[in-house]
Amino acid sequence: MSKLPDVQKQTKGFPHLYIENVGTENIRIRFPICTPDGTEYVLASMRSYCSLDESVKGINMSRIGRTIRRVIEETPDGFQTLAPLANALLEAHDEGTADVSVAADFPYLLQQVTPVTGISAPKAVEVSMASVFENGEMKNYLTVETTEMSLCPCSKELSLLKNNISEAEREEIEKLSPELREKIYRSGFGAHNQKSTITVTVELSESSDVTIAGFAELIAESASAPTFSILKRPDEKWVTEVSYLGGYYDEEGKYNEVGGGPKFVEDIVRSIALKLSECLDETIRDYIVYVKNHESIHSDGIVATAIMSAGRSLRKGILTLG
Repeated sequence: MSKLPDVQKQTKGFPHLYIENVGTENIRIRFPICTPDGTEYVLASMRSYCSLDESVKGINMSRIGRTIRRVIEETPDGFQTLAPLANALLEAHDEGTADVSVAADFPYLLQQVTPVTGISAPKAVEVSMASVFENGEMKNYLTVETTEMSLCPCSKELSLLKNNISEAEREEIEKLSPELREKIYRSGFGAHNQKSTITVTVELSESSDVTIAGFAELIAESASAPTFSILKRPDEKWVTEVSYLGGYYDEEGKYNEVGGGPKFVEDIVRSIALKLSECLDETIRDYIVYVKNHESIHSDGIVATAIMSAGRSLRKGILTLG
């Protein structure tokens, strides 16, 4: 067996051109991740790439899968970042490799509680963990993609009751109590809303304590209202009022402000960016926010988009390895 030819190590008979990224994708594996409650296992799709010097024909592809499985088996306490995997892959490749990247993509179930009825139900978000060793430096990334709710500020303003009453009606309303006047002037004939697909990538600092659940909560709080996998009628009322008003009326008719409210795609991306900017140089080094609103009133499937970054390493779009 030792005499079997190893074609990928050849140094002649091919164009001597440098390759930036070569590797494997879709290595499906039971993957342990660290959470505040301990180790959780997810079904992840792994991908890894490395650079290849122009003097070498190819890499040993099988080493990627073997190394990933070995390191994961040796790390029962779970991964906070994939830096240990990236280092092991760098050692596994030949000298023709100077840079390496590895990522794990998986759905993650958040345990949500509905806002009024208190029903516990899971909500799936898409997660990507990645570590990249490049130019002698290790960088770690976390990406979370969620679906939340956006309500159009223009639509609300156009349909407000106060913009659709006569002077005589306004005079009658002014005779009412301040609390009732406020309710009437807040009300309207409705406003269209969208599903917002929000993708946020952060470059983690060495001392980062960012969690998937905390990250997803920050995103949800920045939309017009969060979405839930299960809703009863009192919960639906809460979501409807929060997206329209930024608060809700309880059973006693008292208004409770909770945040959210009508937001353009620009409002959502700025809201997330402001919160992330407060973490710069502490738990994160950089971020990029990508918001897509799937418009509900257009026939052509129009998607409104906005992208915002701290402008350090993540400038060109969502992190794409390879």
